[in-house]
Amino acid sequence: MGSSRAYAVFRTTDADEAYARALRFVALLAEAEDEVDVEAEVRTVEEARRIARLLPGAAVDRVEAVRDPATGEYLGLALDLATADDDEIRAGLPLRLSAEVPAAAVGPGFVRALGDGPAGIDRHGRWPDDPGTGDRGFGKYDGVQLVLYGDRARIDGRAPHHTVFLHLDKWAGPARARRLAAGAGCEVLGEAQIGW
Repeated sequence: MGSSRAYAVFRTTDADEAYARALRFVALLAEAEDEVDVEAEVRTVEEARRIARLLPGAAVDRVEAVRDPATGEYLGLALDLATADDDEIRAGLPLRLSAEVPAAAVGPGFVRALGDGPAGIDRHGRWPDDPGTGDRGFGKYDGVQLVLYGDRARIDGRAPHHTVFLHLDKWAGPARARRLAAGAGCEVLGEAQIGW
């Protein structure tokens, strides 16, 4: 078990520019999965309905965990956005929707349709091996993440900007992240974060 190390490499207030930069990094992957993981936080009924249409069949959960006061156990959320009425949705807000979608379906229009809440688009893959340094790609951890309205790889609040992260395995150091960032004209912005 483990987590990737996520390095922020690009930050902007322009979602289209952030998406384009993320695509430049995806092009640098030696291998890229055909699916992307999408996660979005919604705070209104209207957002929930719009994003549910964008992510049909999405898993729905609360943003903040709720415990049973008697047992202390976490309470799940059985909410089907396709059939729930507005009051049922409102009672669960804020919500986190997550789904796996074909990478080909994710373009600038998709990114804009996610709205103005925190969201993440994760493209797993494998970075190329670097024979000069001995660094190797590791498919379990490598990839590119676009976080909309956020500056953390693990979405935990809203920021006024969008951030692109490179994910690497835990044995790859900051030097590898810097080399990969430079491949798309970027640089590492701060310390590594815990990734996926």
